[in-house]
Amino acid sequence: MLVRIAHWVFVVFLGLIGLYLTLAGGGLIYLGGSWYYLIAGIATLVVVVSMVRRQAFAPQVYAGIVIITVLWSVYESGLDFMALLPRLAAWLVVGLWFFTPWYRATLAKRYGQSGPPKFRALLGGASLAGAALLTIGALQGYEHRGTGTVHTDALANSDVTDWRQYGGTDGGSRFAAIDEINLETVSGLEEVWRFRTGVEDDFKMTPLQVDGRLFICAARNVVIAIDDSTGEEIWRFDPEAEPAATHQYARTCRGLSYLEAPEDYEGRCSTRIAMSTIDARLMAINAETGALCGDFGDGGAVDLRRGMGPHAPVDYYHTSPPLVAGDVLVVGGLVNDNQMLGLPSGVIRAFDAITGEFAWAWDMGDPDDRAEATDDDPYTRGTPNVWSVMSYDPEIDLIYAPTGNAGPDYFGGVRRPFDDQYSSAVIALDAGTGDERWTFQTVYHDIWDYDVPAQPVLVDVEKGGERIPSIVISTKQGELFLLDRRDGTPVHPVEERPVPQGPPEGEHLSPTQPFSSLPNFHPYMHEKDMWGLTPLDQLLCRIEYRTMRYEGLYTPPMPGLGTLITPNNFGGFNWGSVSVDADNGLLVAAPMMLANRIMLVTPEQVAEAGPQAALLLGDHPAVRTDPDAPIEDPGPPDQNDPFDYRQIKYYGLTLPLMSRFMYPPFGNTQVPCFEPPFGQIAVIDLNTGELMWKRSAGSMKQSGPFAWRMGLPFQVGTPIRAGTMTTRGGLTFLSSTMDSTVRAYNVRTGKVEWSADLPGNGQSTPMSYVSPTDGRQYMIVTVPNPSWRYPRDPANGTYTDSRSAKDGLGGYVIAYALAEDE
Repeated sequence: MLVRIAHWVFVVFLGLIGLYLTLAGGGLIYLGGSWYYLIAGIATLVVVVSMVRRQAFAPQVYAGIVIITVLWSVYESGLDFMALLPRLAAWLVVGLWFFTPWYRATLAKRYGQSGPPKFRALLGGASLAGAALLTIGALQGYEHRGTGTVHTDALANSDVTDWRQYGGTDGGSRFAAIDEINLETVSGLEEVWRFRTGVEDDFKMTPLQVDGRLFICAARNVVIAIDDSTGEEIWRFDPEAEPAATHQYARTCRGLSYLEAPEDYEGRCSTRIAMSTIDARLMAINAETGALCGDFGDGGAVDLRRGMGPHAPVDYYHTSPPLVAGDVLVVGGLVNDNQMLGLPSGVIRAFDAITGEFAWAWDMGDPDDRAEATDDDPYTRGTPNVWSVMSYDPEIDLIYAPTGNAGPDYFGGVRRPFDDQYSSAVIALDAGTGDERWTFQTVYHDIWDYDVPAQPVLVDVEKGGERIPSIVISTKQGELFLLDRRDGTPVHPVEERPVPQGPPEGEHLSPTQPFSSLPNFHPYMHEKDMWGLTPLDQLLCRIEYRTMRYEGLYTPPMPGLGTLITPNNFGGFNWGSVSVDADNGLLVAAPMMLANRIMLVTPEQVAEAGPQAALLLGDHPAVRTDPDAPIEDPGPPDQNDPFDYRQIKYYGLTLPLMSRFMYPPFGNTQVPCFEPPFGQIAVIDLNTGELMWKRSAGSMKQSGPFAWRMGLPFQVGTPIRAGTMTTRGGLTFLSSTMDSTVRAYNVRTGKVEWSADLPGNGQSTPMSYVSPTDGRQYMIVTVPNPSWRYPRDPANGTYTDSRSAKDGLGGYVIAYALAEDE
């Protein structure tokens, strides 16, 4: 009886699969896609019919499906393990039924106890071929082309052993010019202490280290100083900053800055920690005591809302550290990233680093006026903002500010000329006066939310026998631009290329966009690149691909079924930026390879959607809060009012491109709809512009179908939350892959030289220093509690991983050092 039940359960199961593949496969052909799924579906139904009739050739037909699948898989994917996995694994697992005694028992009455005639050789051979391909493919995913330039003299400062600024240096190199931990010794690296912050939630901060102390900034701007050799707390400062919203960015402190007063300073706050807060204050904290510096601003703080005009607190706040540029502190500000007009200004301002007095302002809407604005006459509203981290070159006294795009994010038909002039760019400003020296735009008329998210990185390179002071700009598009930081001219060529056209009504596009000649990380996606856990997911994702508009990078967002955007508005590169081997001009990149669907909707559609639209659009006037209320005609837009939202013809709804195939009883299992890697690490020689190596970053050990943690070591490439840190010891460290692991890579070869498990997925870049207390080199990693996952929860905008339990002890600061000799 049980055998009969099992037989019919399997028959029904296989029949449903065959029916789905046949019907959906026919739909894919109608859309211009692959014929494989229809053929596989029909063949599966033939297997089902033969099993119902208890015919012996069912395994042979199934073996034929496997053989065809193997050949088709190799044709489309080569030997890429993660590409082969959804194509082959499910067929191999299901095919095991034909080797069981229960299957043979269903045929016993017809063929005797020996079962059907010879089939094991055919099906077994096909299955072994598929399994062999998966095994071979699992060993792929690494590309090595060379070891790059080796300079005989060190270009970087050889005397720096601390970590005084967010990116280690004023120019954000994330390069530790120390080498006690090196290729020969790194295997002896071990955890020596860990500190718990006592602050839960977001923890993206890379610590500072000066004079035997680590300075960290947890969620809600809680600043803590700890001993850099023991991890013992020295002091704690809580500014009692209240988040203006519940989402993660409103709690974030990405970093701090350190500065020293001039020699003639007579106050009690000669060494300072500078911080910008989530409630828009610029604060100076005594690095020795943790008390506010009373001679700075008003009792230790400057109100950064001054001159911004009326606005909701959630519309303007700070998450990035202020920039120390000579004798001034320079700040931008995070302007609410949504689709409204009339938001606060993206003005860049400078304040005296000791007194907090206003020094100058650079307002994109009025770039010649350096004066401080008032609330009655505020800075130009709605301009592109500098929410990320700036850099500074003290030798030429230039500030490099990365800008976002002006709102609305996905419709640019209402933008002003200066919005388009300064959106998604790096602007070089004179630190003493605020005068603009040069601007380089990475996207023209950005309607993809491709703002420059990463700190520009300063590095010297050699080209044609000349040493060139350069700056690297890493973008969400996965582009890397290398410019002469003195005047903004390209060091390696930048080419204007035609891009897709045909925007929706009321929109316009640039006919060309700038493309760097350096290696990039935005490959063109084809139908064969769609992915999933099984052929069922992959088929559904292929249908989604065929229904969207996609013509490569810069395909415009469209109404209807929308547009495929890859890389998506999370990157490519994001705020983690890149690091460099500053001695040799080598760049270490850790980009993400993610994709989104963007759909443009009209104001009328938004109004009809009601409160549900607020989850994606935010608190917007077009959202109907009462679904039963009649839709009122807002009337014609006021063309003389630049902030009349009625001028907006479209709003953009954007979601990660995920497979949402239902697997009862496991619920909706979400995996990306496109092939891994979802994150990579690579090294580029900036002197020659050549890719040295690249490989997937992050394994499957913390992931798997149905939220299982499979523990598999395969380096598939997971989303990456932050960046890399490189050292003079020939190593680069990465700790923010989604597999709770910190790794040390050989800069020259890409080999993983060392790794350690973490208590969660990191969200920040590692750092390193030599402690003046004991002379040891330490490497520091921070991890939030709870951890994060991708994609974020659309209900509350968080990336919290529910599998990471809150224990009330807050995030982790973990220190590693070489084992001491016994």
